[in-house]
Amino acid sequence: SISIGNIGLTPTYSHNLDLMSEYYLEPLGQISAGVFYKYLLDPMFKARSVQQGGEFAGFQLTRPENGDQGRLYGLELNWQQTLPALPGVGVMLNYTLTDSQADLPFGIGQTDLPGTSKHSYNAALNYEAYGYSAQLAYNYRSEYIDALDTADPKLNTYWDERATLDFSASYKFSAKLSVFVEATNLTDSQAIRYQGERSRVFEHEQFGRAWQMGVRGSF
Repeated sequence: SISIGNIGLTPTYSHNLDLMSEYYLEPLGQISAGVFYKYLLDPMFKARSVQQGGEFAGFQLTRPENGDQGRLYGLELNWQQTLPALPGVGVMLNYTLTDSQADLPFGIGQTDLPGTSKHSYNAALNYEAYGYSAQLAYNYRSEYIDALDTADPKLNTYWDERATLDFSASYKFSAKLSVFVEATNLTDSQAIRYQGERSRVFEHEQFGRAWQMGVRGSF
């Protein structure tokens, strides 16, 4: 396989329209909702094809290419709130619904914009009081297209849906000294890239759980 650049690539320009409404809650919180629309000129794609002719004939070639235009639009919902019955405890929830459509390079059709998940959401539980700070956070994004096969769309590559659960905590001894602990990917989530169908796994990454602890100081 060969991966190369493209000196003829054109920058992507975006015209954006956003509308957001917010409502503040007592004693400390916020609910917000918004819609967004983006019109893109020359969206970029990671295009894959088979090299024709030359020393590398028959090799799989990957290089960035421009499409003509694209559109991205969606909805965002967000809620953040401290809990009066539990001093120091707060919650955060947000959700984004996204849809997109873009012209493929070489005028071969249309597709979703690469890297855009239709559904994504986050949820977190926080605690902060008396020098202690902690957060448990869950993050999710649905599958999204990664690279286009210009010869056969059935061989497009996708990153599968993925969810992660992370935890962090710290304690401040003073304004200049604190200790912390962090744990990431507690559910041992895997990253899977597949070609056309989930049964055709193209890449499988498994990171395991990661733990870190230490001391922070400022002078």
